[in-house]
Amino acid sequence: MTMNFELIDNCFQIAVLFCAALAAIAAALRHKDRRFLILALFDICISMGTLYWVLHLFIFGNVPQVFYVSEFSWIAAYLFLLSFQILQTDRIKPLFFLPSLACALLTAAVVLAFRIFGPSYFVSAAFAGVVSAIVYLAVWRLLHRDGGQRIDRWLLLCVGLQLLLFVVSGFTQDYTRFNLYFAVDITLTLSFVALLPLALREVAEK
Repeated sequence: MTMNFELIDNCFQIAVLFCAALAAIAAALRHKDRRFLILALFDICISMGTLYWVLHLFIFGNVPQVFYVSEFSWIAAYLFLLSFQILQTDRIKPLFFLPSLACALLTAAVVLAFRIFGPSYFVSAAFAGVVSAIVYLAVWRLLHRDGGQRIDRWLLLCVGLQLLLFVVSGFTQDYTRFNLYFAVDITLTLSFVALLPLALREVAEK
């Protein structure tokens, strides 16, 4: 079957993130904390976007040239991640900070240069705006030592891996066997999952 490892990788992501979503919902009910519900919605949006991708591969056997269903689902996921970061920062009011702005602009430049979540410039620009805001807040919190720094570092790692995945995909021709693309994608999936235990640890330390 063509693209066999593509299917294996994406099915792994769907299964793992669905389980992570259930665990996050359980944590939200237990701790009465909206952040866990937001993480659950993040996991669900990522897995649903990937599910559409997998169904297309399974039914048609090729990579869709335009996959707005997946793209908008993934962008919605990062909007939930931005909401999570905003809730993390509700005690403070981040002001203009040049290092944060520089990191955010660099992130946006990479997204637009590689047409991440493209080929539409509108979709890439929307994604650039969302992830740049996440990066801005994460760098601001790290440099101002506003607590929860493990999560901020992890969010930057997740964004970095997401960008790296699309950069690597531009140089990947064969999706039938395990290669660097799948190594990055699996690492990215596990990084998403790790956000929940990090958030739980932060709650336990308060």
